Amino acid sequence: MKEGDLCYIPQAVQLFNIKAPYVEKTTKPLTGIYLRETDSKWVLVFVNGRELLAPKKHIYSMEETC
Repeated sequence: MKEGDLCYIPQAVQLFNIKAPYVEKTTKPLTGIYLRETDSKWVLVFVNGRELLAPKKHIYSMEETC
């Protein structure tokens, strides 16, 4: 994926807030904007008006699901 791509985030994925130390679990599937890969396991996504870290293995390109 590249910066600005829409991404699909399934239900029950833990998202980590980078500005405040807390974790939230998605209660339903979400659509986000892919920002960048931070390392081999984590990506930064823009979801619900916030930048959050998400496990790379749970983030899917919307292009692949169409």
